[in-house]
Amino acid sequence: MSFAKSSKKSEDVKQSGGAYINGSGIYPVNIIAPLVSVSNGGSTSVDMYVDHMKQKQVIYGNLRVTNNDESPNKIGAKIFNQLMIIAGVDEVADPIEAELPIGKKEKMKDCAVLEDLTDIDVLMRVQMEYSAYNGNIQEKKVIKGFYRAEDLATAEEIVNESDFGNGYEADQKYVNNITYKDGMTPEKIAAWIAASRPDGTAGDEAGSTSTGGNKERAPAFGKKRFAGGKKDDE
Repeated sequence: MSFAKSSKKSEDVKQSGGAYINGSGIYPVNIIAPLVSVSNGGSTSVDMYVDHMKQKQVIYGNLRVTNNDESPNKIGAKIFNQLMIIAGVDEVADPIEAELPIGKKEKMKDCAVLEDLTDIDVLMRVQMEYSAYNGNIQEKKVIKGFYRAEDLATAEEIVNESDFGNGYEADQKYVNNITYKDGMTPEKIAAWIAASRPDGTAGDEAGSTSTGGNKERAPAFGKKRFAGGKKDDE
């Protein structure tokens, strides 16, 4: 039984286009632990608990690998597969239950960790996305791709064993891109951020891009403690 197996098919490895990550960009990070959650509807997502310049944070809710019917989510599964290729991992075992300091004020919190992808150094491209839901502005950090830390190679380049770093250079034109949905504009978002991100400021835009009340939970698996950080052999 395993969580995932990597694919080296060209369509699956082709790249998509302060210390706290809060804007679009390409960031050198250590993936401390990928965290698995399952929505009430049944879809599975992987959140990334990362360290960027000694600042630890979780990039939540954007890497959905399966849909509610358990079929692969084409976008999220593809990006997750790219991470596996870059990490040199052919197969990822089911997650283990763990405790990590990701709660409020770093309170320990139970979560499901993909242990085969812990402590991985990569470059991660993030694109900010703003939308509306029930009158509130939603902010999301969308993971668009990964690059191998030592040579900036994409998964496609690793599989093809050529042109390392070309995809990274090509993606520079997308680095500052921001996605605006549901009538959001740069001016509206700038005002919202300046006002410390208050609720109820999306106006009449109902929006349809948020999961709303479809809360996510950690799947139940075998208990095992994991504190994160570097592996013992480093």
